[in-house]
Amino acid sequence: MRYLFNSRNCTLALLLAVAIPLQLSAQESKQSSSTRQRQVGSNARFTSGNSALNIPLEIDNNIILMQVGVNNSKPLRFIFDTGASHTVLHSRRGAELGLKPEEQVSGTATGGAIEGSLTSGVSLKVAGAQVSNQQIGLIDFPLPPGFEFDGVIGYDFINAFVVEIDYLKKIMNLYDPRTYSYRGRGEAIPLVLDDRRIPLVHVEIIPPAGAQLNAVLGMDTGADRAFIFNHSFVKKHGLVAAMTNIKESSGRGAGGEQQIVVGRAKTAQLGRFVFTNPTVGLVRDPERDGAAKEGDGVIGGEIFRRFKVIIDYSRRQMILEPNKDLNDPYPVDPGE
Repeated sequence: MRYLFNSRNCTLALLLAVAIPLQLSAQESKQSSSTRQRQVGSNARFTSGNSALNIPLEIDNNIILMQVGVNNSKPLRFIFDTGASHTVLHSRRGAELGLKPEEQVSGTATGGAIEGSLTSGVSLKVAGAQVSNQQIGLIDFPLPPGFEFDGVIGYDFINAFVVEIDYLKKIMNLYDPRTYSYRGRGEAIPLVLDDRRIPLVHVEIIPPAGAQLNAVLGMDTGADRAFIFNHSFVKKHGLVAAMTNIKESSGRGAGGEQQIVVGRAKTAQLGRFVFTNPTVGLVRDPERDGAAKEGDGVIGGEIFRRFKVIIDYSRRQMILEPNKDLNDPYPVDPGE
């Protein structure tokens, strides 16, 4: 579910699916890929060498949680979210840490209106690594029952490293993009990132009825489902009628609940990987699409948990190495 904030200098969009992905659209100068690659990691520091290894993770219903210190705070519980253009901290925690709002933002979200603020000059610390001079959002977001967290790690932190996530071992490794070299046999998936803070990937979907569809989906580790399609894509391709075993479902957003229907596609393909009979969430209410303006939907943790995932924004790619869960069945609702 998505939030949209407006201020004089920026548009701030926030997606909460059980997580809070955040999208900030602002004017950015165009740079060559080589210049961008040199700048990656300039605010990042490792405790030792060029990496931080075996950072412990918690995986809850396909959502990645990790311990993060904000400035000199004790470790707080953050969601790791490639669908977030900025890191977000609950405004209550921000006040406790003495963070001062610098710019107010307000707008609409799934289920109602929301308000928040931005603050800058923040340091984020994990085991073995730190990123300084971060701009983060301070937002009084609702917490889903039984799922407590303090904030969401977003683009600026992720962009500073090559991030390796091992869902089975529940660990994360961070590497310096300037010295990293991949030597495995995984599948490299191109990421669409030019002038963006949330990566897009190309996915081929074959519904039970109808022809193959090409979709452009946001890579969203903060979403717990396999695939969710926006209302405009659903309506254009008649997906509700094309799917089988339709079931009503919901998710939680900043302003309330998002009602969707869940069906099953015949197949979905990402790179060389073909997923058979995956569940797909279909948004039928145009007001429930939230602030998403690009892409046809999102691909979430129910897909990514089947791999070791390497995220490399400096080279505009993610690398997928399948694990033993690759061919697991797809539950209608996460956690089933």
